[in-house]
Amino acid sequence: MRRCLRRGSERLAAVLCGVVLAACGASDDGDTGTAPAVDAGADAADAAGPDLSGSLPYDTLSAYGFFTGALVDLTPAPGVLPYEVAAPLWSDGTDKRRFLYLPRGTRAERDAEGGLSFPVGTVTIKHFALAGRAIETRLLIRTPEKWTGHTYVWNDEQTEAERKIAGQRRVFRNAAGEDQPYLIPNTNQCGNCHEQDDVLGLLGVSEAQLDRMVTPPEAGMAVNQRHWLAQQGVLPDPGATPPPGRPLVDPYGDAPLDDRARSWLHANCAHCHRAGGNGGPSGLELGIDEDDPTHFGVCKGPVAAGTGSGDLVVDVDPGHPERSIMVLRLKSSDPEVKMPEIPNLLPDPRGVALIEAWIAAMPERDCRQ
Repeated sequence: MRRCLRRGSERLAAVLCGVVLAACGASDDGDTGTAPAVDAGADAADAAGPDLSGSLPYDTLSAYGFFTGALVDLTPAPGVLPYEVAAPLWSDGTDKRRFLYLPRGTRAERDAEGGLSFPVGTVTIKHFALAGRAIETRLLIRTPEKWTGHTYVWNDEQTEAERKIAGQRRVFRNAAGEDQPYLIPNTNQCGNCHEQDDVLGLLGVSEAQLDRMVTPPEAGMAVNQRHWLAQQGVLPDPGATPPPGRPLVDPYGDAPLDDRARSWLHANCAHCHRAGGNGGPSGLELGIDEDDPTHFGVCKGPVAAGTGSGDLVVDVDPGHPERSIMVLRLKSSDPEVKMPEIPNLLPDPRGVALIEAWIAAMPERDCRQ
């Protein structure tokens, strides 16, 4: 899919990147579905790829060598691979681009639970921009002990991004020409989404999320991203089998409504609302593989919603989105009510409409009996 750089070959590395995501196209959360091609004219220093031999984390994004040429163009260096996800996360309407770097000669392996285990030195890169202006770039770095999260905030000149530990609340001009508030989370807040049982981990880099079609320019045809990444030496060979569990789909594609709504909830809510997550004590579990309707909110009373319940009785009232706490909280921008709690400040209008349609299509039940 996107990253065409095979780490062992500089030629493939140069051919590598431009992966144009065919199957999904642009999504409303700003994912563009495309990635720039690697500049075959990059100088010898660029061709060497990233350098993580120093004391990490670095103070600036440029110090890693993840990108060649003008930093803000995000042209991947050899060894840095763009990727896309099946069900993207809403992030206040920002455009997002994602990249993955593994040390030369290494690849991910499947762990005992069927997930992916990445080698020390792996870095995931997630970049956020609004109306064409770079805002922040977040890294997750695999150290010998654990994953660590780091946020790099772009300067006004768009020439560099500097590491910031403290969060920031900023105002940016959006595509509609309006001033929009935006929250850059502090370093500790990475764990609010990425921690399970107090251990930081990956979310978007899973086989379920990577299982989608893309069109690498060198392939000339749509291919499955998992297979393509395996061919590039990054993922284990998937063989002919799909990822275990229920597939994730594009929430705004043409899949059945239930699949699309559950995929949206998985991408936007399940990182907290899962066993061991920050939302785990609520008893609301919103992962795609949860098959007990009560666990994903149907006729389930809130455990500790407080003012967030709005005097409503259940999280999901079948047939009645207007009586469902889930919809109330997804539509709100009130810090005491809204979900997710952070880092979004604005509701996802298409996501809200999708969940409303999903609940409205459910057969009515009397949840008060």
